[in-house]
Amino acid sequence: MKKKWYPFLAILMAFSLLVTACGGGGGTDSSPAPQQDGGEEQAIDTSNITIGAATIGGFWYVLSGALGDEMKKQMGTNVTVIEGGSIANIQGIVNGQFQIGFTNGQNLIEALQGFGGFSEPMSGFSAVASLYPNVMHLVVREDSDIHSVEDLKGKRVSPGIKGYGGEIAFQQILDAHGMSYDDLAKVEYVGTDDGVNLLRDGQLDALALLLVTPVPAVQELQASLGVRLLPLSDEAIAKLREINEGYYEFTITKDTYGMNEDVKTVAAETIALVDDDLPEDFVYNFTKILVENRDRWEAMNAGMKDFDAEYAVSRIPGGLPFHPGAEKYYKEIGVLE
Repeated sequence: MKKKWYPFLAILMAFSLLVTACGGGGGTDSSPAPQQDGGEEQAIDTSNITIGAATIGGFWYVLSGALGDEMKKQMGTNVTVIEGGSIANIQGIVNGQFQIGFTNGQNLIEALQGFGGFSEPMSGFSAVASLYPNVMHLVVREDSDIHSVEDLKGKRVSPGIKGYGGEIAFQQILDAHGMSYDDLAKVEYVGTDDGVNLLRDGQLDALALLLVTPVPAVQELQASLGVRLLPLSDEAIAKLREINEGYYEFTITKDTYGMNEDVKTVAAETIALVDDDLPEDFVYNFTKILVENRDRWEAMNAGMKDFDAEYAVSRIPGGLPFHPGAEKYYKEIGVLE
């Protein structure tokens, strides 16, 4: 499906904070989207591009701004960054509001197959790169009596912001354990910082965070309060993989947060997507910027430590093809045949 309007995204777009990354700080008030005219789409104006990221302060938002700086400098493109989210970013590309967006691997599978956060299969977007794993953290206080997902019954939990990829991932984790929100005492839809404060103040019993490691908020909680991470069993991970192939097993090593033991959980890749209608040369140059500035991205977040061209092409779930521009770049440097 291509260019379909989603009402809730219109609301999101209306109230999102726009940050224009264009060198000297100038920019446009809005970013043109493909328009229907006599049944044919007009070419995308690549002088003004919108990137769907996530909450301000999160790495998707920071990375998008840094990419915008490089795109302005090297391509002459003005970039507007919008607080989207893993699901909203896919929908934004489909309906023409975004030209570039980040998503989680499990939400990409949902979009391609039409379940979870999507009522029907989506199309009109293609892959540029896989970047790094977003890892499920189930965080409880160190002195808590919660030691497993089943122990969350009757407890107060924040799964993050309603409708975000992490919130849906937590629902799927509950489903893999034969549970639902009905088994919890309270579900609090708040962002990471608010959730951390509520856990510290004793107003929450657990947090579910799908974020790149190490998560600064978890590091801070461990230093100031003392926390534990709940493990997932092999059986639960297998069930999650049955629900959504975008998940894979991931081990948070004990030295990540200074804990007593490694914790087995799941992760999903961060995937950079683009509108199929973007010109090949534009996406070629965008891909080149993304890959060849990997040292800058790692300096911004250690979660990018494994990212390179080989990593970029090796972890796209669901068989989503690369945009021809990205494919051309990867073939030129020898990581695709």
